[in-house]
This record gives sequence, C-alpha cells and structure tokens, in this order.
Amino acid sequence: METLLILAAVTACAVAGTVVLRLLARGRRAPLHLDSEHDVEDEALLLAEIGPSRSPIDRSGAVLDLDPIRVEDHAAPRLPRPDHREDDPR
Repeated sequence: METLLILAAVTACAVAGTVVLRLLARGRRAPLHLDSEHDVEDEALLLAEIGPSRSPIDRSGAVLDLDPIRVEDHAAPRLPRPDHREDDPR
C-alpha cells in the first residue's frame, strides 16, 4: 500500500514538473508584434494628424457689445409671519 502511495506521489510530481516546463518553454517564444498602423509611405498622413486642429469656434459671427444688466433696487417681498400682525411695527 505504501508503494502505491509513493508511486502516486512520484507521478504527481512528474506531471506537475512537465506542466511547469511547458509553461516556461511557452514564455521563451518571441513576443508577437503587430505591424505599425502607418507605413513609411503614410508619413504625410501621420504628420497631418499632429498639425493644428480646426477651431470649433465660429469667428465669422457678429461681435455683440456687453452691457451690464440693470437691476432696479427693489426690496424683497416679505411674507407675514404667523405670530405678528400686519399693523404691528415690529
């Protein structure tokens, strides 16, 4: 019985070692690189993206003068309080 347990442990170690070695071998492969989106022939297209962008502001519109809004000095309306009468000067 002990021999069977030892053989199972050795087999488990061998399987685990094989899995680890395969994972390490996979890591040694050269990394995959995608080609650049722009080739050397597309250099003008690439540099055009870096240039100044068009302004979203419409500068052909009329310029309006800024006048301050005149607010008349009115006292804020006061609501009567329930504990006071209107003819009471307090």
